[in-house]
Amino acid sequence: MTDRQSRKSRTGGAVKRASSAGSVTAPSRQADFLLVGGGVASAMAAETLRAEGAAGSILILSNEPVRPYHRPPLSKQTLIEDAENRIFVHSEEFYREKAIDLELDTTVISVDTENHVVTTAAGARIGYGKLLIATGAMPKDLSVPGADLAGIHTLRRKADAEEIRRDAAGARHAVVLGGSFLGMETAMTLLGLGLDVTMIEAGPQLLPYLESAELSAYFRSYVESRGVTVLLNETATACHGAERVRAVETNSGQRLPCDLVIVSIGVEPAAGFLQDSGIALDDGHIVVDAFLCTNAPDVFAAGDVAAFYDPVFERRRHVGHWDNAVKQGRLAARNMIGRRLPYDEVSYFFCEIGEIGFNMLGWPEVAEERIERGALENRSFSMFYLKGDVPCALFSIGRPVDETRRIESMIRHRVNIRAVRDRLTDPSFSLDHVPMQTALVLQGGGALGAFECGVVKALEEERIFPDIVSGISIGAFNGAIIASHPRCATEALESFWAELSVTTPGIPFALGRRALAELQILAFGVPGFFEPRWMQPMASFSKLPFNWTSYYDTAPVKELLAKYVDFAALKTSPVRLLLSAVNVATAELVLFDSYVNDLTADHILASGSLPPGFPWTVIDGKAYWDAGIVSNSPLDLLMDRCGPDGKRVFVVDLFAGESPLPANMAEVLLRRDEIVYTESIRSDLRRRETISAYRKLISHLVSRLDPAEAARLELLPGYIQLMGDGGETTITRFARQRQEGASSDYNFSTETIEAHVAEGYAEAKKVLGMAAGPHDSSHK
Repeated sequence: MTDRQSRKSRTGGAVKRASSAGSVTAPSRQADFLLVGGGVASAMAAETLRAEGAAGSILILSNEPVRPYHRPPLSKQTLIEDAENRIFVHSEEFYREKAIDLELDTTVISVDTENHVVTTAAGARIGYGKLLIATGAMPKDLSVPGADLAGIHTLRRKADAEEIRRDAAGARHAVVLGGSFLGMETAMTLLGLGLDVTMIEAGPQLLPYLESAELSAYFRSYVESRGVTVLLNETATACHGAERVRAVETNSGQRLPCDLVIVSIGVEPAAGFLQDSGIALDDGHIVVDAFLCTNAPDVFAAGDVAAFYDPVFERRRHVGHWDNAVKQGRLAARNMIGRRLPYDEVSYFFCEIGEIGFNMLGWPEVAEERIERGALENRSFSMFYLKGDVPCALFSIGRPVDETRRIESMIRHRVNIRAVRDRLTDPSFSLDHVPMQTALVLQGGGALGAFECGVVKALEEERIFPDIVSGISIGAFNGAIIASHPRCATEALESFWAELSVTTPGIPFALGRRALAELQILAFGVPGFFEPRWMQPMASFSKLPFNWTSYYDTAPVKELLAKYVDFAALKTSPVRLLLSAVNVATAELVLFDSYVNDLTADHILASGSLPPGFPWTVIDGKAYWDAGIVSNSPLDLLMDRCGPDGKRVFVVDLFAGESPLPANMAEVLLRRDEIVYTESIRSDLRRRETISAYRKLISHLVSRLDPAEAARLELLPGYIQLMGDGGETTITRFARQRQEGASSDYNFSTETIEAHVAEGYAEAKKVLGMAAGPHDSSHK
């Protein structure tokens, strides 16, 4: 059997189509989580499912004879020696201990999404609860006369690398077809094995993905100086030989003697078995949304086979990198158990060409401008790719890991660097000085939310405008208005709160006015916000008091929200809105993100549906309550969704963190609510100390390695992401000081609302005016 025939055999040969409608045979076995594909995406998904507490059965189906392994070493160490023990993702014991079943040499030929069943080439029918398709990609075959001769290989699998290693041992001349990352790595490895190597690239330059003629020319000069012959604008038109390849003929008529050919002309997604499944495909890739969900229920896809919506670049993409497969495998697992987290990572690609290792981050194809930093000849160099004044990609050789991590954050969060772009060419200029994102964190607190209105007014007067607003409950209401009125929210907020204010009878004593206002609001509600159920007609049995699930109806506020929030524009607003609610049935916190979800008034109202006063809000058939009953900490939402690095965060505290002991029952109730609803930064000082200690230990260990090996290690994406510091985060707090009593959160009287706004404005002005004041700052 030829190498090419062997490859077709491993993929199942001709693809079987899904069976037509008719009788359905029951599956012979069932898996709660079925992972199709034996690569790193499936391995990381299985690991994450168990780490996240998934208790159901997990089954990985792989069409290879070995457990999941890392593919990057295949073009390097594995071509030189048997590196089997170093390339596997997990040990055999890991799968046994975690109760993860592996079924090897198993090819899936169809998926029945209606009945939740997959069929294998051996005829087995396996049912699933949730399905992850992570079948990766297969190399494109060479379609020229003689392409099936022995000695012609593609390189995608462990078995491919072993076959090439055996053939290379008796070869003298090798031809590598394709001058991209894999082709370049393979060519240099074969050169190191003592072969004469000729590289043929169909285009005008090597490494076209770098989108830089300068970088392509540098690497061409490098490989040629080491002995590789490079032919550009050439393609193979025929392979010659009796049983084994002896020469490759090119389109220009050259005939290149060789006894080994490596075909590296691209890949195609391994998704042919889905053609009749009903799962949407785009140019052969599986179409998934930002949550890695397909159009079929309970079916997810990750890795090379997936075409995903990328919120970083606001378009659909597919990325064939190891780092992408790892991250998507983990995220898909979390979403398979209901987390609904978007994939908004920046993809890394690490490549080693001979002695030179480099990282490529982001998407250079969309760049409009490039800025260089350092010197290529010194192998301390980076190239910033910009679209407008926002980084979209980074090429880096030998630069500090902190620099790479900070650029990653800038790409991910679309940070405008106009103010410092002229200094980027200076290698000594620290990216610590690049302005990162400004975030505003707004708590829930009912009528106390008017304090947040005053804070925003002061911030805007100081020309401080948020890029992100994270809000809960009434903070979500304020946040939605801010996101809908970027850089000019004060007027809209003041008008909104004026409409919420309730006019109450004027009496001379402040205590009496407050008590009377509170009684009025309890009895009659707040016009335009909520109305008592006892004032509604009870026309049906379901509306009788013993069937109530809340005391008030919040339907009126939807009209008010529609007046102040342009929901259709939230997805494109420069201010990202994050809010959360708790699923009443599952007690799970759910995050809503304006850059991911199509937010409506219901999403805002769900975040403020505090029981038992307010009813739950139903979205897509699920009932939600105010997230404050689980966590009134929108700072956590911000850090979890947008990362902890490189931010200037302003937190509005509506509830006192410290207070004297209560003196009566009313004060007891007030203090209880303060403790329940107060926002406190996660107590992660020890965690940060532990991280710092580990970083120091790893740095010490790396310093004891051979300098060349240490330099190589420091280029690995995992090392950069774990060891790199993404930039300082500072946290400034505006704390409400006044204590009006246990009813302060529902006192919407005009007098009280105006007092809250004034206090918020004064407190923010005071804090912002402290030139060297004791800001509460946190550094990661």
